[in-house]
Amino acid sequence: MLEYVFFDEGIREKFAEFVRGHGLECRFSDEDGLIALIPEDMDDEVSDAIDQCYELLLQETAELLEEETVEKSAAGVMVQLSDGTPCQVRLDPNLMARLLGCLSLEELRDFVQEVALAVENPDAGPICHSPNQNK
Repeated sequence: MLEYVFFDEGIREKFAEFVRGHGLECRFSDEDGLIALIPEDMDDEVSDAIDQCYELLLQETAELLEEETVEKSAAGVMVQLSDGTPCQVRLDPNLMARLLGCLSLEELRDFVQEVALAVENPDAGPICHSPNQNK
């Protein structure tokens, strides 16, 4: 089976209608995202038509996502609070994109983790005094 990945259920359904219109089976799998599965056995003309349809639908998806970016964009970093509780720190997606242009995801997570722990355990002392200096 050939797998086609989608980011919108409505667009995946359009693809399925197109594929079924060519007499082929189209099944869905949502285990690893929105996947459409079609048989590999088809003539070259149908294969080319399906690939062209898929490309057009990907363009439609990009346009749809651009229109809805403000409403659907979300970004965050998972940290662990001092009591062991996991916590999702939500960040502005544009800020996160800019930060990831300079830092690795691991560096950003470590930074946010330090901020979270500092908020839980505030220290009003001077910044030049590190709590780790006496260790």
